[in-house]
Amino acid sequence: MTETLPFTPLEEMTHHMDQTFEPWNMQGEIESTGTVDIPQLREATATAMDYHPLASARRRPSSLTDTRYEWVVPDDPEPLDIIEVDSDETALEAVRNRIYGERFDLTEEPPVRICIYRGGGLDGGDRVLQSTSHVAGDGLGTLRYSQAVWEAYKGNEPMRDPVTLQESRSFLQDIEPSRIADAVQAMDSLARRARESITRPTSLATDGGRDVDGWGYARYDLSQELTTRLVRDRPDDISVNDVLLSALHLAMADWNDAHGKVTGRLSVMMPVNLRPKEWFHQVMAMYSMFESVRSGRGDRRDAADLLDHVSFQTTRIKERDRAAALYKALALLPDELPIGLRQELPELLRGPGMRLTDTIILTNLGNIPTYPSVGTDTEERPFFTPPSWRGSPVGLGVASLDGQVRIFGRYLRTQFDSDGADRFMQTYADRIEWLVEEMATMLGD
Repeated sequence: MTETLPFTPLEEMTHHMDQTFEPWNMQGEIESTGTVDIPQLREATATAMDYHPLASARRRPSSLTDTRYEWVVPDDPEPLDIIEVDSDETALEAVRNRIYGERFDLTEEPPVRICIYRGGGLDGGDRVLQSTSHVAGDGLGTLRYSQAVWEAYKGNEPMRDPVTLQESRSFLQDIEPSRIADAVQAMDSLARRARESITRPTSLATDGGRDVDGWGYARYDLSQELTTRLVRDRPDDISVNDVLLSALHLAMADWNDAHGKVTGRLSVMMPVNLRPKEWFHQVMAMYSMFESVRSGRGDRRDAADLLDHVSFQTTRIKERDRAAALYKALALLPDELPIGLRQELPELLRGPGMRLTDTIILTNLGNIPTYPSVGTDTEERPFFTPPSWRGSPVGLGVASLDGQVRIFGRYLRTQFDSDGADRFMQTYADRIEWLVEEMATMLGD
């Protein structure tokens, strides 16, 4: 027996972006001191699918005249086929680009792939690479499935979500337009977004980029002292996320100045979680809207003004009515409109439509109390990034783990080489530290 579920408007939009541009795959990585048992891991992936059914789903084949996509969810899922690569034979970047850079054929394979990179972890241990199609999961969804896999691998029962997949999807159906007033609100939201995007954001200056396909990867861990000050020394109305966003705007401007590039408006894509607070960090699925946080040259002249400017935007963005209105706008497409026409919508982001894109992407997972681990006595280092694509060639993931804020980067190799990427991450970290110092001054410390 199988179950079919129609794609939500979010899943359909992300699927079309994935098919039109670079693959939209989430990176979730565990660098471990442990050695992974492949048969045991395969069994664990099937167990985790019982807790997170979308991890086992396929997309039903469709024609251009069909009017919707559908998931087919098996009730007895097959374990994942684990990919195994020897680190002595293949470089890590090549493996990463294979695992994260290959588009999923969702009609033939589940939306998750896992690779064990033998000897590529800590102290000769293994590295686990998990790629998740953004169509089936956002950052939190990627983490939820990974947590379930590794709990099952260690012989523990994974934590169940408080709602079923069907119940979570009915929540999205409840916020789709059902009245004329809903449609008017959605159209007003689209018009406002268009007005805010009159000018194309300034792109980030390249540094060492080459005309080659694929991605590079970088990371930067803030010190525990700086993390403590970042969390502690803030005005009450300024969140940690506001500081991270503000520092990123300053870092992008600094970077462009250092490379002789005139910088006007800058824009950061910030995913907004549509899940209700009752299961805000639960359910493997795609429940993130893509919003933008912008700054002009004048907004970046003063630390306090920039923090207030960013905080005003994030507060408005996080209002559920605003996020829901954008979701409703996606749901306004007529049900009878063929897939063949709807899949052309991402083409609007080419040419003049590039003004609707963002300079960079920042996904903040917040505080993660427990990151997935390979064993009970192993040591791990995580790595997580959102997709990056030609419209926004740098994607940053941020998470707080073990008292430290960790920043992970994935970038098109046309944008940076590894040294350029490291310099940009350092520029970002320097601006975070500078803002922390400025906030201490503002608080009178």
